[in-house]
This record gives sequence, structure tokens and C-alpha cells, in this order.
Amino acid sequence: MAHKEVMIFQLGTNNWQSVEEPAPGSGILHEAHHLAYNAMPGCHSYSVYPSAVHAENPGREKVKVAKLPHKIPICESVSPVSDKRWHSMSDAEIEEYLKRLEDLCYDQMALGETETGKTYDFMIAHHCFLNQIVLQRVNQKRVAEGKKKIPQVAFCHGTALKMFNLEEKGDAEYPMRFKKMMEELKVFDDVQAVVTISEDNKKMFLHHFPNFEPANVFVSMNGYNPLVFYKYPDTLQEGLSKFTTKTYEGSGVECQTIPGDKYQKMVLFVGKFADWKRLDMVLKAAKRYEAKYPDCCTVIAGTGQPGDVKYYHEMAFKELGLEKTYFVGAQMQPELARLCSVADVGVFPSKAEPFGMVFIECMACGTPVIGANSGGPRDFVTEDVGVLIPDEELSVPATDKLVNDLFAAVCKALDEDWKTTKGPNCHKLTERFSMNEQCAGIVDKISEILKL
Repeated sequence: MAHKEVMIFQLGTNNWQSVEEPAPGSGILHEAHHLAYNAMPGCHSYSVYPSAVHAENPGREKVKVAKLPHKIPICESVSPVSDKRWHSMSDAEIEEYLKRLEDLCYDQMALGETETGKTYDFMIAHHCFLNQIVLQRVNQKRVAEGKKKIPQVAFCHGTALKMFNLEEKGDAEYPMRFKKMMEELKVFDDVQAVVTISEDNKKMFLHHFPNFEPANVFVSMNGYNPLVFYKYPDTLQEGLSKFTTKTYEGSGVECQTIPGDKYQKMVLFVGKFADWKRLDMVLKAAKRYEAKYPDCCTVIAGTGQPGDVKYYHEMAFKELGLEKTYFVGAQMQPELARLCSVADVGVFPSKAEPFGMVFIECMACGTPVIGANSGGPRDFVTEDVGVLIPDEELSVPATDKLVNDLFAAVCKALDEDWKTTKGPNCHKLTERFSMNEQCAGIVDKISEILKL
């Protein structure tokens, strides 16, 4: 199917993936979208994203990096590379951030127009937060210079909406500040379309911005890169033996190569070390299923702030006494695909996960999944590919019932050999989640809304 040729500008909230600076999901997705749009015939995507580490990205074209003098701010919870919350920043720091991004975006957009001889059809601000204000300002500056106003699109990942929820509830750590700012600046009056990543995400957006035209809000389930996430040929033993454990500074524990030959089964967790990801639930369930299945191990891929890394390591080894659980730290995507390929089941029991890209990536490698029955995964995880355990109370930390339900689900997956019986269904389901298909669909839908 032929798609309209478009000129796009994108502004990200998070860094792109690198060994020195692991990226959260929205940063990985922004980079993947940038590449996918530029691979579409006749299309161009120019981008800007922030980094606390890098000032440039020589490995990518049509992108500029905003080097920050501090960690990348986060909406709530934690990220793999930052514990700096927006709510901890002064008004002066916020203004400095906005101005830094505004100037770089303005220059990068001008460069794109010079290099291509085209004008932008629309610009995408990732997250429903300060990036919208940045692009609102860029538009105002361009219009004041006699240039046309560029249609603005919001890509709603979910964490900003969670922050607005906390402000709305009167949480002491999140006083009403940024939702009020968005309303006072009438930011969404200048937005023509909103892309959300799940039906829950869409409902939450319309709750916070009820005056926005619902017909111009659409769901686009996140895509994955099929050139990276597919079933690798390694056996479990071969795959495990390629990974070395990671620990925290001062632990006194030596890193080791995982002894793959000891195991016939493996449970995989991938995620940042934030309380709502509920790694505690996985570790507590592991104490029970590792005892029941002597040839089963658990691999934990991900990281967080130093204090969180230490907390979960000590929970696993000092509190629970786990002997067959291995922390391998943050991994680049090809390595994650290898882990997904050799695992018997992927376990990702987050509380109200906005979407759940890790589910898609794991299933693309032919591995069934277990999650919580809340948030985005409800849109695509069925009994054909795994299970979602009940999550009515949305408890953090995990309750005994959640741990019991997760233990039972893992046992069922191993006893019934879901890898064999559900694995083929997993790969088939993910065919519709290709990153190229997602981006083509986004262009088509935005073009329809904007009448391009």
C-alpha cells in the first residue's frame, strides 16, 4: 500500500539507546520511529532529543542532541538513568530547559527545510507535557517571521498522564503545577491530533483534556523492530552462557558467567527497577517456583538508580535467599532478543503498564508472556499467548495474593510447556505490530485528520 510522502519533525523527551546511557521505552520508540519514517519512500523525519551524556549522535542522520547540564527529568517513578523529577525543578530551571529545546528545535527544523527544500507537514511532540509547550513556542516564533503554522501532534506515551493523576489526587510529592500550566497555556488548543498507545491511555488523556475533539485521538499500538526481535537459534544452555551477571558497587559479590548447562527452564523479567514494575512480585514468586523446579532459573534484565539496584539485589539474595536468579543489568536490544528467545516465559507484572512493548518483543521471539490485568496489555494479551493475572487493587508493593497468582501462572506455563503450545501463536500475533506498519498507519491517520 502506498503512503503519502510527508515531512515530519519529532521532539523526544528521553534519550536514545546507547551503552553509556540506557534508554527508557519512549526513547527507544522515538529512535525507531525516526528510522522508520526516513525509510518510507519520499518521507523525511528530523528529530531532537535530550541527553545527559551525549552532545551528538554521529551514528544517526537528521538528528540533533540537546545536551543537558543535569539528568533527564522524569514525570514520576524512576528511569534507568535518572531520579530527577520535574516537580523538583524551579521555575527558572524549567524555563531554561524549555528555551534550550526551543532554540535547538527551531534550528533543526530550519536545517531540514534547507536540506530537503520542503516544508513540514506536521510535527510530533512525544509525551503530553513540556514538549508540547516547546513546539507551541517554535510555531509562534515561525509564524511571527511570516512562516506557515505547522500542525502539531501529541504522541501520548502515558507517564505524563500518570503524573497528572497524582497532581489531581493531591499527592504531597506532586502538588498541582504542570497540568495547571498546560491548561493555562491552552497547549492543546494548538494540537490537531493525539496518538495514544492503548485504549486505557486514550481514556486517561480525554479525562485530563476533556475539551479535545475525541475523533482526533486515535490508538496506535507500539511497533517493534522485526530485524532485531525474532527467534534466535541458540539453545537455552548456549544463550544463558553468553551472559554475565552484574552487581552493585560495594556488594562484595563477584560477577559470573551464567552456568547455562545447569538449567532446562528459564523465566525472564525485563524492566526498569521502579516499584510499579513490581519486580518484588517476581522475586517472591521465584523463591517458590525455583524450589519446585530445580532445573529452572530466573534472569532479571534491567537497571535503575543505585539505591534501587541495591534494594532488589538484597531482596533477592539476602532476604529471599535465591540461588538461581541472575541479574544481568541493562542490555542492548539484540541481547534482549537473545534472552527472550531462550526463555520459557516472559514475566512482566507491572501495575497499569501504559502499553507494554516488552510483551510484544518477547512474543516476537516466540515466547509466551505473563502480566497483570491492568493497563495496555489488556488490548492484546489473550489466553492464546499467555495470561494476565487479576489486578483489581493495583497494589504496590505486591500483595501475597498477587505473588500467589504469579507463582501459579508460572507453574502452569512450565507444566503445560507454553513455549511449545503457545509460542507459534505469539509470533503470529506480533506480525501486526511491526514498527514499519505502525508508522505507516500513523502517517495515514494523521494525514486523514489534517486532510493532507
